[in-house]
Amino acid sequence: MDPFAALALATEPPSEEILNEKPLPGDDKIITWVMWRNIIGQAIFQAVVLNFLLFLGEPLFGLQSKSNEERWTPTNGLLYTMIFNTFVFMQIFNEINARKIKDWEFNVFAGFFNNYMFLIIEVITIIG
Repeated sequence: MDPFAALALATEPPSEEILNEKPLPGDDKIITWVMWRNIIGQAIFQAVVLNFLLFLGEPLFGLQSKSNEERWTPTNGLLYTMIFNTFVFMQIFNEINARKIKDWEFNVFAGFFNNYMFLIIEVITIIG
C-alpha cells in the first residue's frame, strides 16, 4: 500500500498557488505544522477507530472472534477482516487528504479528477 501511495502522491501536479509562492529559506522545516497536525490527527483517529472495532466490534456487530486455539473460519474471522479493511480504507482516504499541504487548502477533492495516474493507483489499491 505504501509504495502505491507514494507513487500516487508523487504524480500529483503542483497547484498554481504553490507555484506562485516565494521560495522557502534553506533552513526551513520540510514538514510544516499543518503536516504534523494531519499526521498526528490521522494517527489518533485511526487508533481510536481500530481499537473501538477491536474491543467493541464483537458485541456491537454480533460477531464472534477467533481465539488462539481455534482454526480460522469465515464466521470467526469476519471481525478481523472488517478491522483490516477499515484500516486499508482509512489509509486510502488519508492519501486523498495528503494531497493538500497548505493550511488554506480545505477542499481535498479540488482537482481530484485531473490526475488520472492518482485515480488509477487508488483504484488498483482498492482492488488489491
